[in-house]
Amino acid sequence: MKPVVWLVKATDGRETTYRLLGAIKAEEALKGKARVLVKLNITANLPPESGVITSPSVLDGALAYLADHGLRDIVVAEGGGDDVSVAFERFGYRDIAARHGVPIVDLNRDEAEWVEVPNPLVAERFSIVKTARACDAILNLPCLKVHNGEAVVTLCMKNMMGFIERCRRGEMHHDFTHRIIDLLKVVRPTVNVVDGLVGRTWGEIHGEPVGMGIMLAGTDMVAVDAVGAAAMDMLEVPHIELAADLGYGAADLSQIEVRGETIASVRRHFRRRGWRAETWGAEPHPAPSPNPRPK
Repeated sequence: MKPVVWLVKATDGRETTYRLLGAIKAEEALKGKARVLVKLNITANLPPESGVITSPSVLDGALAYLADHGLRDIVVAEGGGDDVSVAFERFGYRDIAARHGVPIVDLNRDEAEWVEVPNPLVAERFSIVKTARACDAILNLPCLKVHNGEAVVTLCMKNMMGFIERCRRGEMHHDFTHRIIDLLKVVRPTVNVVDGLVGRTWGEIHGEPVGMGIMLAGTDMVAVDAVGAAAMDMLEVPHIELAADLGYGAADLSQIEVRGETIASVRRHFRRRGWRAETWGAEPHPAPSPNPRPK
């Protein structure tokens, strides 16, 4: 059976997120999960209309859906490039979480622990924040952006980087294609809703917003990334192709059932500035890690 990815036109992040979660039957994917982590994407403290961060309305819709479907043990979390706690206040994430009675955690200030990678390609272990380790499922809310580094695009899979201890994220940009696969062996999303209300071309930070007016959703992270990349006219993305080759999901568009809009009807030609490592918030942190690398 082909994985299903919903691709819809949208103007209202709250209503569309709620509707998409119902369309992909998110409650079934989350059934029996004791604690759900809602993962935001706040790469820098730029406003939602920049296309750099998850729209607060998308978070509102996700939390409303979880509450209406009986999920009570929920935490919202993110570890971005800037001071995420400032973004929580400035853009209303903290107020939204409080209204739903849900805690919100700055992962840049979270403790971390080393986790061994089974059958690693290149990374034998990662220092993963404890909030992520304590959860049974991840509702992933990434944005629709290109990346000027090896990643090419930043969507569902790349959003998992926020679970790495901040001072160690920079390592991901050395052979990203293989390292992201290793990271997915340790932590991966259960449900994905991509905020494409505003996309980001020419780079995720030093780029330009694109009014896409779309959102995507699915439980197959690779398939959602493949459709999202295609919507940006980015058809050759090494880590998406490798993830599919290794059995993590589907990347061949002919093997994905796209419901709602067609890719062709929403596609825009996004552009990159050429290869360079975009490591905003992933460069070595001024404070040494309290979590030394095991020998």
